[in-house]
Amino acid sequence: MQIKDNIIVKDNFFKKNVLKKIHNEILNLNFTNRFLGRENNIYQKIYFNAPLDQKHFAVKEVLKNLKNHVKDNLLTNENAYFLSTKHEEATVHNDSSYDINCLVYLKGDYLINSGTGFYDKFNDKYVLNCHVGFKENRAIIFDSKIYHASLQFNENSNKRYVMVNFFNYK
Repeated sequence: MQIKDNIIVKDNFFKKNVLKKIHNEILNLNFTNRFLGRENNIYQKIYFNAPLDQKHFAVKEVLKNLKNHVKDNLLTNENAYFLSTKHEEATVHNDSSYDINCLVYLKGDYLINSGTGFYDKFNDKYVLNCHVGFKENRAIIFDSKIYHASLQFNENSNKRYVMVNFFNYK
């Protein structure tokens, strides 16, 4: 199945033992601020990442789990754990240099309004049309060209850990 124009939400993406291993790992990692060294990229200030290589166990698990949703062969381009913090407004963007984004919520507060929003663009304005709440071990698999943003700006938002996975079709 091609993911073009689709948003798939999958709960219990990782097996419990895999998620536990990831939790142990992310709580002991050093995350680097993505803003450092980037000019005019203000939204990156709230994001910290720890890149993962193709041999990392979590990356292999993502590919294995995606086979149930994406029948085409995928090329892995970028994988990382992200730590994001509360912010003041949505930073709407797309990841148009990739075909598929697989965002996995790893650790954080279970909040309907602290997940990911999906937007339509009309002229120069973005209009929220759908949002998916934050729930640990939930994956959102979607066309990377769809505009989206973290919704961590409500009063109850706190930091959250996610895994980002960007793919292109072979």
